[in-house]
Amino acid sequence: MQDVPSFNLDGKAALITGAGRGIGLGIARALASVGCAVAIADVDLDVATKKAQRISTEGGKAVAIRGDITEISSAKEMVDASIAQLGRLDILVNNAAIQSTVHWTEQSAEEIEAQYRANIVVPILLCREALKHFKSQKWGRILNIGSIQQLKGNPKMLGYSLTKSALHTMTRALARDLAPDGTTVNLISPGYFDTWRNRFDWKSKSEMEQKGKEYVPLGWIGQPEDCGGAAVLLCSDAGQYITGQTLFVDGGLSVK
Repeated sequence: MQDVPSFNLDGKAALITGAGRGIGLGIARALASVGCAVAIADVDLDVATKKAQRISTEGGKAVAIRGDITEISSAKEMVDASIAQLGRLDILVNNAAIQSTVHWTEQSAEEIEAQYRANIVVPILLCREALKHFKSQKWGRILNIGSIQQLKGNPKMLGYSLTKSALHTMTRALARDLAPDGTTVNLISPGYFDTWRNRFDWKSKSEMEQKGKEYVPLGWIGQPEDCGGAAVLLCSDAGQYITGQTLFVDGGLSVK
């Protein structure tokens, strides 16, 4: 019987941006659960440290690093810090993003520009820094995190929606370019999730649950951990023949 590609990530190391909470933390915990050492990058180092300690108590290996995606220099700094603490880098998860929820006619040029810098420019630079290490190993995984908004085009999130659509294009372009070196590049696009950012949209937990029943075909709002399985697939050898793809993790919202 032919060997089945494994979900195991023993011996691998991942850098996950914005992993102090929300979907980034859910992905970090999932990768750690299958043996991957993870670098929890967050603008709040105290939060990152607490979450790294939590993963350690769960039996995983995790370290905390500070990473501010509004700063261009942070790309090299995060990659260097991850390798310094973990000894290697095999997986990059571009999860962190900033989002303005002001109607597009009222967003300042500075707000629009800041979203492009944080959500597009820094992820590109992170890919470039990580690739230096992936090439020598002939093995690498880049996982970008998009959004259902790349399809919906919310006028109150125009800048954010545009950057997530751009990540889709970036994913496809990099997948073609990096395939010969053994690096896959994919995009996970979450729908409505119970995260700190989305909680501002709902007045109460019961309202959130009701919205899930009304708008999501599966009938509920996703939890951060619901992105974990998809991340493990795309970052492990089990997903070694998948590249340049967008996987919507949205309870069916994208096909509604």
